[in-house]
Amino acid sequence: MPDFHHHELCLLNPAFDSPLVDVITELEHLRRLKLEGTTPEPVFQQLKTIFHMLESLGSARIEGNHTTLADYVETRLDASPATLSDQLQEMANIEEAMRYIEAHFSPGQPLSEHFIRELHALAVAGLKREGDQTPGAYRRTPVRIGLSEHAPPDPVLVPQYMTELVEFVNRSDASKYDLIKTALAHHRFAWVHPFSNGNGRVVRLLTYALLIKYGFKVKAQGRLLNPTAVFCNDRDRYYAMLAEADTGTAQGREKWCAYVLSGILEELRKVDRLIDSDYLIDRILSPAVRYARQRELLTDTEERVLLSVAKLGIAKAGDLTDAMPGWNTNQRTYQVGKLVAARMLVPLREGARQYTVGFANNALLRGVIRSLSEEGFVPESLGRSR
Repeated sequence: MPDFHHHELCLLNPAFDSPLVDVITELEHLRRLKLEGTTPEPVFQQLKTIFHMLESLGSARIEGNHTTLADYVETRLDASPATLSDQLQEMANIEEAMRYIEAHFSPGQPLSEHFIRELHALAVAGLKREGDQTPGAYRRTPVRIGLSEHAPPDPVLVPQYMTELVEFVNRSDASKYDLIKTALAHHRFAWVHPFSNGNGRVVRLLTYALLIKYGFKVKAQGRLLNPTAVFCNDRDRYYAMLAEADTGTAQGREKWCAYVLSGILEELRKVDRLIDSDYLIDRILSPAVRYARQRELLTDTEERVLLSVAKLGIAKAGDLTDAMPGWNTNQRTYQVGKLVAARMLVPLREGARQYTVGFANNALLRGVIRSLSEEGFVPESLGRSR
């Protein structure tokens, strides 16, 4: 039977030749690197919407949700969706919680227990099977973690452990420890298991918030990030590495940190390519437009217009004469208006007459997801039924 064994929450000081030091050095370079991407802001924000969708699906799948990426995309394109199933609502909740993090959390901002409880309330809102009868409240009964040798602490100890965790995260340690603290906080939260249900979803949201806190530029025109991709492609390894940290030994905790931070480094290296507009146009947007035309979701003219706008990045109707040869100004304006109404062209701002390609909420989404999958941005596990 699993037993509870207390161990202290403390920093690691890995040896200079530890693989963990190499990973931290690379991540510190990326954290401080000035991002000079050429992807237009409206396009970046749409990509962020898609990555939030991938994050929510990945986190839900770890918990046993069987929805595939293809299924989830189709629900996003349904013009009049029925009441969401529990599984779909679970993912919608995670997306809402990620938006909450970005709206209410900033670099350097102290973490609070209230913020963590808000994340829990958002994650379990309206759910039946994956919900919680006391959203946002710490548990008052014992819990067990399936297939784990670790028993979480008694409910009476949860408040003091959570206070300790928040103090640890907010403590003014040297910045070289920030990434180690992110990984250790993820484990400690899972080790405490402070809520009756939804702990896994909340701890992965917390990891995203801590990366913002510690200066990874994932807001506004910054970088994209899907930290749950680190955990969701091999769920068994995720749990095995948590078990290593559960031992409380320096060796086990160091293995856990190396696992988490190596995964985040790999994800950052991949997704930073998407802030290069040439790469985005050639490998993601243009193939997505052509895929929509192959499926007869676009006309030849619409394909030419969207490909032109994709290549230009930002375009006015007057820039599209070659895409609509022989058309007069009124005809071009009408065609552009149709694509705006279909959300396949997005004004730079309300009322503006400059546009970028829109793909987050229309039939182009299928092609963009397909391109992202082919380029290795989507964990393979999200496309498989369990």
